[in-house]
This record gives sequence, C-alpha cells and structure tokens, in this order.
Amino acid sequence: MKITRKIEMTVATNSTYIIRKSSSSRKIVCAKCGEPMLTTEQAACFFGVKQRRIFQIVEADAAHFTEIEAGATMICITSLVEFLDG
Repeated sequence: MKITRKIEMTVATNSTYIIRKSSSSRKIVCAKCGEPMLTTEQAACFFGVKQRRIFQIVEADAAHFTEIEAGATMICITSLVEFLDG
C-alpha cells in the first residue's frame, strides 16, 4: 500500500505601489473610492498582464473604471488589485 502526503500552503502578502508621474500630469481619482486611477495601458504594464485582460475585467464590471474626455479608459488601482489578488 502506497502512502501519500498532501501539504497545503497559504501565503498572504501586502503590497505597496508607488507610482510617480510628472507634475504636469493630471491626477485622476476613482469616484467610488477616491483612490488613484491608471489608463488600461499603464495598468497592464504595471501588473504584468495583457491589456486585453484589463478590458475583460472592465467589461465584467469587476473593478472601478471610468472613461475620460480623451477617450481613454481609466481603471482604479485598488479595485484592480483586489480583483487580481482575490
């Protein structure tokens, strides 16, 4: 009879993100939670995912987002982190 073992590991992490922008860029904050927002392109680069994945999250209404007058979609960093970690 073969004996097998099962090991389960749980890892919890806390992350702090520092995003520096030039002083001339306008800071956009989330209307729902007041946290900073990034363009979908910036978010994809920052989190190491494809921009298409960011759009899928937006389409599923899984993170806070808004569209600005320039036509860019802005996504809330905090709600995106919560979705990606959960």
